[in-house]
Amino acid sequence: MPTRFFRNILILFLIPASLACSLFTSAPTPSQADIEKEEQAVYALFVRDSQGPAVILQNTSTSTVEEDPKQMIDNLEGGLSGISNDTIESFVERNAQPSQLSPDMQLGKDYILLSQEELAEISSQGNWHEVLQERYPGSNGYLIFSRVGFNRTLDQAVVYVGEVAGPLMGAGYYYLLEKQNGEWTIKEEIMVWIS
Repeated sequence: MPTRFFRNILILFLIPASLACSLFTSAPTPSQADIEKEEQAVYALFVRDSQGPAVILQNTSTSTVEEDPKQMIDNLEGGLSGISNDTIESFVERNAQPSQLSPDMQLGKDYILLSQEELAEISSQGNWHEVLQERYPGSNGYLIFSRVGFNRTLDQAVVYVGEVAGPLMGAGYYYLLEKQNGEWTIKEEIMVWIS
């Protein structure tokens, strides 16, 4: 009798304890394929209204100048009040080194990846914004993307987007996005440069 009693008491304590543990464990780490799919969905939000094919700089960046990672974190924390630590950490980690965007991205819109060499050749001309428009009809400049930082549940994201239309015609922003009902929407933004 005492053994059965203690066993039942132990079971009564273990069930709530195991439920509590399952509630407080962190979300599983998303797969690389899931992250890439969501990253492309975030980029698609910024190219969907392009008149012609979107022109996107192939190399990723977090601004037009080399930014101290601490300053970047301060900008994100200070300017985007709803951003989570997970999202900031992911953003910093994914942008530790510049990378190149894939020509196989699925953005739901035609796009052209502009190489650094081609941009240098175009922008060396005095009327480079006209040259860019002639070469890529319908374009109104080009976009610069960072890699996208996500929280663990892939329902919050942060991305840097630069928009350059010509000499002294551009701006760069950090955007905080949220995924609701399967769609990414912009929740907050901060401008980090303008020319």
